[in-house]
Amino acid sequence: MNDIVVVSIHQQVHGLNQYYWEGWDDAASYLLANKIDLDGALKDEDQSIQLEERYDNLMDKSKVLEAMSRTHDAEVFRIKALEKGSALQLYFYARQLQGEKKQEEAFSIFRATAKKFPDYWTSHVGLARVYSGLGDFANAVKEMQLALTTAPDNNKANLHNYVKRLQAKEDINQ
Repeated sequence: MNDIVVVSIHQQVHGLNQYYWEGWDDAASYLLANKIDLDGALKDEDQSIQLEERYDNLMDKSKVLEAMSRTHDAEVFRIKALEKGSALQLYFYARQLQGEKKQEEAFSIFRATAKKFPDYWTSHVGLARVYSGLGDFANAVKEMQLALTTAPDNNKANLHNYVKRLQAKEDINQ
């Protein structure tokens, strides 16, 4: 099955898609997710990055290198990705780290994001998560309320629920 998909993927990226970073990144992501042809995945990520260096393909290259046990190289590309990441990308990356039980690393990303993007609403949500994790619920509530001032309307209900939980001194990271 994987052989058929790999052939199909490579046929697809040789048409018009060969000129766009997304196709190569998607091809590499498939190979990585299925743990097949990591050398090919690395070549596809290199092609993607050559076309347009972005947070997405740099982070994905880091994951491929990690899967190849090339930890140092993976870290180099992870750092490059984090430098290019938007506030929203960095927030979701930190949440992913929390899901992997890497709380301190996530808190570090939340803090760095708040310095880089001090006025973006997810930066305040990230800081609220840091304060909540430290048991500083008063500052966590303040940060969450700041997030509410600029958050998109479709996120405000969730943020209001977080404020209530924080006011009840409940860690929102749990």
